[in-house]
Amino acid sequence: MFSTLPATLVFLMMMAGLFVPLEAFFPARSTKPSRRAMAMGAGLLVLNTLLMQWLGVPVLSALGAVVTAPATRSLGVMVFVFVAADLVGYFIHRAMHRVPFLWRFHKLHHEATELSWLDAWRQHPVDFVLHGIAVGVPGALLGASLSDLASVVVLRKAFTTFLHANVKVSFGLVLASPVFHGVHHSADPRDYDTNFAGTFPLWDVLFATEHERHRRLVEEPRPDGPAVLVPEGEGTASQPEDQVLAGARLEPQHH
Repeated sequence: MFSTLPATLVFLMMMAGLFVPLEAFFPARSTKPSRRAMAMGAGLLVLNTLLMQWLGVPVLSALGAVVTAPATRSLGVMVFVFVAADLVGYFIHRAMHRVPFLWRFHKLHHEATELSWLDAWRQHPVDFVLHGIAVGVPGALLGASLSDLASVVVLRKAFTTFLHANVKVSFGLVLASPVFHGVHHSADPRDYDTNFAGTFPLWDVLFATEHERHRRLVEEPRPDGPAVLVPEGEGTASQPEDQVLAGARLEPQHH
């Protein structure tokens, strides 16, 4: 949550300075997003951050004003706020996929066909603001200051940028990673509505939405297009485009 446009631009430049070299020197896939897709991600980052400042922050401030919890800055409370925010983020993310009205906004995020760090910000304003308010609620209820909430949100968003980066990094089930989150963006129907966690895959394990295929993904060349990430030992070269671990999610899934 940023307070000014210059601060947002500084954050964008910091993320570019980190992830552009990483994607260039240690890519997980040989494919690259279009300039249009990258410009959309950067533009939505600026727009959505300003909208969150104008619309979301007043909501969280009002909620904090009616809560009697004493303001505190203890490390333990902030760690709890971070973990609680991640749990709330898990459930709001699931709702974005399961509730048709919410999917109308969230599907923009899944229309990216070549994931890169800027796709972390490819979010409809309604999606972005609703998610920002939801993850801010635990801190507001516990009396965290707006500056503390901002610190939590900035940390989460920096990590979200990492999750979408085109780098082959996995932490297994300890922390979410680009490999773990890549399955969430899969166009393979077997992977729909899985790996929702933004930081801790434990939530997916506990609520039965974790997909183990992320534990052994490898890159496989395709005769009719760029290489894609596939589960080791499961060849996909003959499968149509909508059956591989790359591409856009076009419809919500219901169970």
